[in-house]
Amino acid sequence: MEEYSKSICKGCPMSAGGRKCVICQRAKLQNIAVGEMPEGLPPDPAFSRYGISVDIGTTTVCASLLGMDGKIETVAGKNPQVSFGTDVISRIESAMSGEGGKLAQCIRKLLCTMTAELCARRGIEPEFVDALTITGNTAMLYLLTGHDPAGLSRAPFVADRLFGEFIRADELGLNAAPDARVYLARCVSAFVGGDVACAVLASGMCDHDRTAMLIDVGTNGEIALWHGGKLICCSTAAGPALEGAGITHGVYGQNGAIDRVWQAGGRIRCSTIGGVPAVGICGSGIVDAAAAMLELGVIDETGAFSGGGDAFALTDDVCITGADVRKVQLAKGAVRAGIETLLETQGVTATPQVDTLHIAGGFGSRINLQNAAAIGLIPAWMTDRAKVAGNAAHTGATMLLRDKSLVDTLHSLAAKAHTVPLDANPVFTEHYMNYIAFAPEI
Repeated sequence: MEEYSKSICKGCPMSAGGRKCVICQRAKLQNIAVGEMPEGLPPDPAFSRYGISVDIGTTTVCASLLGMDGKIETVAGKNPQVSFGTDVISRIESAMSGEGGKLAQCIRKLLCTMTAELCARRGIEPEFVDALTITGNTAMLYLLTGHDPAGLSRAPFVADRLFGEFIRADELGLNAAPDARVYLARCVSAFVGGDVACAVLASGMCDHDRTAMLIDVGTNGEIALWHGGKLICCSTAAGPALEGAGITHGVYGQNGAIDRVWQAGGRIRCSTIGGVPAVGICGSGIVDAAAAMLELGVIDETGAFSGGGDAFALTDDVCITGADVRKVQLAKGAVRAGIETLLETQGVTATPQVDTLHIAGGFGSRINLQNAAAIGLIPAWMTDRAKVAGNAAHTGATMLLRDKSLVDTLHSLAAKAHTVPLDANPVFTEHYMNYIAFAPEI
C-alpha cells in the first residue's frame, strides 16, 4: 500500500514549492458506515468481481468496496479540492482561470488512494475492481471529468452535461483500476446534482403518493420535495460550516470529533466519535453547541455573545467563536429558507401534509433533531416525522452498484425533477433574512 501511494503521488501538481498535498500526506481515510443494505446481492449487480461506489462531496469524499459476497468496506476522506476553495463557486472560478487540470488530478489521485486502501483491506489487487459508480453534485462531476464549467458560472446557469453515462476508468485517469467501467450518476440541473438524485433514490420517497421532503445538509444545502406526484428541488449555498469546515476548530466526522454537546446543571458536556480526546468539532456537534449556547444564554437571538468576549470553550482545546456562530447562522438560514421556499412553491402549508422528512448528509447519522429545530435549521413541527438517512447520496450510489437495473430508475427520477431557482427569488430572500436569527418560532 505504501509503495502504491508513492507511485500515484509522483509528480503531484499540488506539491510545487515543497508544499505537500492531501494525497501526498497519505490522505487521512476514516471508517464510516454506509446505509443499511439487504443481505446478499440482486441477480444483476454492476460488477462481476468487485465494485466501488463513490460520493464526491464538496468537503468530504466517501467510497465503498462491494464484493460478490455482499460485504462492504467503506472509507471517507477530505476532498483535496478544498485547497482551491471551500465552496463550489470558488472551484469553478479556479478551473476557469486555468487550474482545471490540477482540480481534476487531485480528486482522481484521492480516488486511486481510496481504491488501493479498500482493496488492501480485503487483500485483493485493485485491478480486480471492474465497476465504479460515482455520484456528486454537478460541479464536482464537471471538475472530476475536466469538463468546462463555464455554463455553471453565470446566469442562466445551464449545465451542458448532465452525465448519466458510462466511461472507462483509464479515461478518467483512475489508473488504480484502469479497465473498470465507471458510471457517472445522472444530474438534475446545474446545481442539483447526481448526489440529490441518488439520495432521492435511496430514500424511496417517490415510491408512494404521500408528501415527503429530503434535506441533504452539506456545503450545498440541497432539498427535494415530493408532493402530488411532482418532484421539485433546490440547492442553497449553505457553506461548509455544518460539515465542520471553515469553523475555528472544525473537523469532519472523524475519531476525536465532538459530535454531541449538551448542558447539564449549567455546565457544558461533550462526547466524541470513538470516545477519544477531542481534536475538534464536527457538524452535529456544532448544531448541538449552538443550541446549548442559546439555552445557557451565552448567545442571544442575534447570535451575539451576551456577556462580552467572543469565544466559548467546549473543552480545553476546542471553542466556538463569534465568527463560527455567524457561519452557522448563515448556513442554517439558507437551508431553512430553501425548505420554506419549496413548501410555499407547492402550496404545502398545513403541517400534516408532510408525512416524512428525510435528513441526509455527512452529519445526518448523528444530528439531534430537537437541537436542529432549536436553532431553526428545520421546522419544529417536522421533528416527529423526521428520519435520519445518513449519507443517502452514497447509499444511492451503492444501490446502483448492487443492482444495475436501478440506473433506469435514477434517470427517470432526475428527468422528472424540476429545479426551483433561488437566485433573485423573493420568497427565498425573505425567508433567508428571517431565519438567520435564532428567534423562537411562533
